[in-house]
Amino acid sequence: MTGRKTRARAAAATAVLTGCALLLAGCGIKRTGVVESGHAAGVKVPGGKTAAVLYFVSKDGDRLVPVPFSVGTDYTLAPTPLLRLLLNGPSGPASAAGLTTALPKVPDAKSDAVTVSTYAPGKGLTVSVPFAVGGLSQTARNQLVCTVGVSAVPDTLSPVTIQGTDTTLPSADCRTPR
Repeated sequence: MTGRKTRARAAAATAVLTGCALLLAGCGIKRTGVVESGHAAGVKVPGGKTAAVLYFVSKDGDRLVPVPFSVGTDYTLAPTPLLRLLLNGPSGPASAAGLTTALPKVPDAKSDAVTVSTYAPGKGLTVSVPFAVGGLSQTARNQLVCTVGVSAVPDTLSPVTIQGTDTTLPSADCRTPR
């Protein structure tokens, strides 16, 4: 039995020594600073600069998902029709992917009450909707602010004020949680 114990101890000692040697072998690696890798990645949106972006809610309900929308390469969608598209909820591939909305649907009879003001530098845009906005979730507010703030004025991230039947919410910028 002593032969077995000796061999077992020898094998254990060899394993421990091999592990230590492997750990110590990495000690010769020199530290480096931050490695510059260039600019952030860009994303090509179908429709190029004329494509608008609608923000819908992921199927898990935990984040906003940008959905490009383009009528054609030579046509830019005006802010009010864009807002009406958002309020109708996702359709086509966005709906098939399970995206939803946190916003109430606006009946056709009240669709004329959905408007977006003209852009004013330093002030941004005002979205007017025919429903109460004071009780909207942060996700619903972000849907309105991001869709209009990102797409209404080309190459500009605009602050957006939301005005409803009950109150006017303070101006906000698009902030999509990651």
